[in-house]
Amino acid sequence: MLNINLHHLTVIHAIEKEGSMTRAAEKLYISQSALSHHVQELEKKIGAKVFERRSKKLYLTPIGRKMIDSAAIVLAELQKLGQEIQSLKNGESGTIRISTECYTTYNWLPRLIRKYHQIYPLVTVQIMDGATRGPLSFLQNGTLDIALVSRQATQPLDDNPLFRFTPVFQDELVVIISKENPLSKQRQLYPKDFPEQTLITYDIEDRDNDLVENVLKPNNAEPAKVIKMPLTEVILEMVKLNLGITVMAKWLVAPLLNDDLKMLPFRDDFSKRCWCLVTLARQSILQQDFIAFVRKELQKDMY
Repeated sequence: MLNINLHHLTVIHAIEKEGSMTRAAEKLYISQSALSHHVQELEKKIGAKVFERRSKKLYLTPIGRKMIDSAAIVLAELQKLGQEIQSLKNGESGTIRISTECYTTYNWLPRLIRKYHQIYPLVTVQIMDGATRGPLSFLQNGTLDIALVSRQATQPLDDNPLFRFTPVFQDELVVIISKENPLSKQRQLYPKDFPEQTLITYDIEDRDNDLVENVLKPNNAEPAKVIKMPLTEVILEMVKLNLGITVMAKWLVAPLLNDDLKMLPFRDDFSKRCWCLVTLARQSILQQDFIAFVRKELQKDMY
């Protein structure tokens, strides 16, 4: 391997471009003697002449021409690399890997990303749907850059020093029920109203169902039966037929209601949730800009 460095390539590239040692030295802000020393050092290292002087002019040797061709490629790539690094530092380009713990949000997330890409065309946003079941663990191991998660509205956001939580909007869980169901006559519902009901929910693992695991079970209010379905529309159709009740985010389900369905609030505070964009504690400029954009857009859509 040749024992030459970037400075050698810069020197011969400047000489060839400027056409003389004097102008090249001025361009590089070094003395002409220092420039000559660099050329001599290079020729000694490769054991061959790079320039030859004819009629008081410098001409590239065949070896010098080969080195110039390579130097042009290397220097151009380094310049490109420098621009890309600066762009990454400024948050103008890069890749954002994002996931959400609620896969129903994937209905609207691509639309938001498309709008973001119109403003930041050099940024690639990848939706990592495989991380939905535990986005914070994927965030911690470096698989994700940003996660969208929910917390109870009363839960502090600074209880884990590993992560930085940025609130983006609030919502609440509501019960969707057929008007034929006797519970539809009530103004509010409690966990104690569930034991005689069939709960129709998304097709997720029981341990990931916060309503069942964190609300109903602790209150000895498990539903009589749980039916799992993959799609919001299918769940609502089953509820409309009075085959069970469901619990969904108010902002998600409100546009889908019709005269056959009724939306009832919970009496308890657990239904109030804060949705946050989460990163590791130290955010990049790219993450900060993305979070600011998403926060603005989601708040605009939710309210």
